[in-house]
Amino acid sequence: MTTKLIALWTAPADREGFLADYEATHALLARSIPGLASFEASTSLDGKYLRVAQLAFDDLEALGAGLGSPEGAALGADSERLKATFGNEVDVLIVEVEPG
Repeated sequence: MTTKLIALWTAPADREGFLADYEATHALLARSIPGLASFEASTSLDGKYLRVAQLAFDDLEALGAGLGSPEGAALGADSERLKATFGNEVDVLIVEVEPG
């Protein structure tokens, strides 16, 4: 069953700087994860979150393998760098996509 990692990034003070850095570095790292079926990033128009990213995998095993890879480790390290640089947070959900 398709499994997604959904990352919800809170809005930092420097929204434009964060979005530019995210696209230049973090999105490229996310797209390099082995086993990734699709990647989608959206910008919220209101509320607590600024960036919403969805990384889809064929199943939970593929997600685990992808995140456990060197590319997954690089993505995790870059998440920490973004948080330290921009002072925002990221909430992560792992969900199964239900048919229908």
